[in-house]
Amino acid sequence: MRITFASALVLVICIASPSINAFAAGETGELVTDLPVEVERNKSFDFYVRLKPYASDFKGAVMVQMQQNPNVEYDQRFFILEPGQAQKVTAKVVKSDSGLAVINLFAVNWIAIDLAIHVGGVPLNVVAKLDQPLESYRRKSFLVEFTDDTGKPVRLESAARLLLEGTNLQVCSDDSKDCSAKVELPLKKEVYESTAQLKANGWFADTGMITMTLSTPTGYNVSSGTLSVAIVPAWWILTIMGMLGGLTYSMIKFLRTSLQLRRKRSLAVWIKKTAMAVVVGIVPGALAYPLATWNILGIKTDTTSLRGFFILGLLFAYVGMDVVLALSAPKKTKTT
Repeated sequence: MRITFASALVLVICIASPSINAFAAGETGELVTDLPVEVERNKSFDFYVRLKPYASDFKGAVMVQMQQNPNVEYDQRFFILEPGQAQKVTAKVVKSDSGLAVINLFAVNWIAIDLAIHVGGVPLNVVAKLDQPLESYRRKSFLVEFTDDTGKPVRLESAARLLLEGTNLQVCSDDSKDCSAKVELPLKKEVYESTAQLKANGWFADTGMITMTLSTPTGYNVSSGTLSVAIVPAWWILTIMGMLGGLTYSMIKFLRTSLQLRRKRSLAVWIKKTAMAVVVGIVPGALAYPLATWNILGIKTDTTSLRGFFILGLLFAYVGMDVVLALSAPKKTKTT
């Protein structure tokens, strides 16, 4: 590396000065700046760096250095800064695959500037992958990927935040038992995907939507995406509807038969007949879900409709258990 006269002079000043922060341990503070939230790739931009010492009587010179990386170029490698001064720095983002870049300036014993900015004009897609449909009252994991226009995974070039918002859905982080309509996940540098879980709390078939927003740690939006989610009732809800349908028919039949009787029955007989009517209705109705879902009887019905399973349970109770079991049993082939 070629050392110019100016660079050598700065190094001599840094080494010789007793007030340089390297020799002023304890007199620390922060490096502060106001960065633009969005810049263009291959286009220079300016920002100013200042000292914010914790000690009000701090006096001295601090050598501030820029972190060298292939993605961001600076007009200088280091400079000397004193309290009350503002140093102008010109930078240029020459490469960014994720639409993010990191501006990093540091000094010994001072809190560094380590901020992410958005690089405009970089195509980044936020894509979710979910094995659909989503059964209500059951958590299911889904994957969020960051890709370019060709679908190739893209690693984030800085830390970021991922905001997940659900419509007719609840979002859960993998390490939490609680779910809510909105969850924000912190993302580390170099990640290209993240995982979370979805949950729907409803008795009816519905359609939900998950909105995913990627932003910088300071909250500036970088990219976003959406995913439509098909929600189906849980299996136990459909089973209950089939049982209610079967129970409805058996109780109507029981009450009609009881009203037609002229002689009074004893309490024990009433209890026995009522229990029998409940069993005769519930059992065929309970078979409605597995028989329809597994397509054993060849009955085509909407497996997400509560009304459809209610009617199917009523139908099974009407034809009786013996007919249902006979139809579901495998047929024997005649041998000659």
